[in-house]
Amino acid sequence: KQWYQRRVAITAGGAPERDRCQPLSQSDLWKLSGSAFGSLAGCMAAYFVAKCLGRLKPTRGSNILQIITFGLMFKCFNDTYLFGVATVIKIINAFICMMIWFIIPESFPTMIRNTATGMINSSGKLGAVLGTAMVYLLFYASPVAVVICFVVISAITCICSFLLTKETQDVALMDT
Repeated sequence: KQWYQRRVAITAGGAPERDRCQPLSQSDLWKLSGSAFGSLAGCMAAYFVAKCLGRLKPTRGSNILQIITFGLMFKCFNDTYLFGVATVIKIINAFICMMIWFIIPESFPTMIRNTATGMINSSGKLGAVLGTAMVYLLFYASPVAVVICFVVISAITCICSFLLTKETQDVALMDT
């Protein structure tokens, strides 16, 4: 009942001041730029690691590292710590996404590769919409619930990464 009353108050424009949109300061913009650069660094690291070590081991290792890093979100010392952990998560996430883009197209023959890639793209967009909605709903119930959700989903993806058994680096596929 309390959650519902708070929810009604928020949708009616009664959100607490800390939950309302605020203009970004110069410091916030620098942090946002740094985090975006982290995504680029994660993608570039994935490319070089995939060339040297293959695809499976780095994907599995980065999934385990992502669970640990999300676990660090349970303890928040200050804004700088939170920004650092969030940036590391962004780097690892970009690394994992890039590895998936290497593995999946290399796993399918040419005839169905475009369909498989389209399915990955569609699943990613659906996940983005559902994930955003879930975070929005969970945050007002409990911010800790959001972190728990991230840890659980990371654990599921980690388990799925161990289900991949075929190393795709330097493997030639048949056309059909």
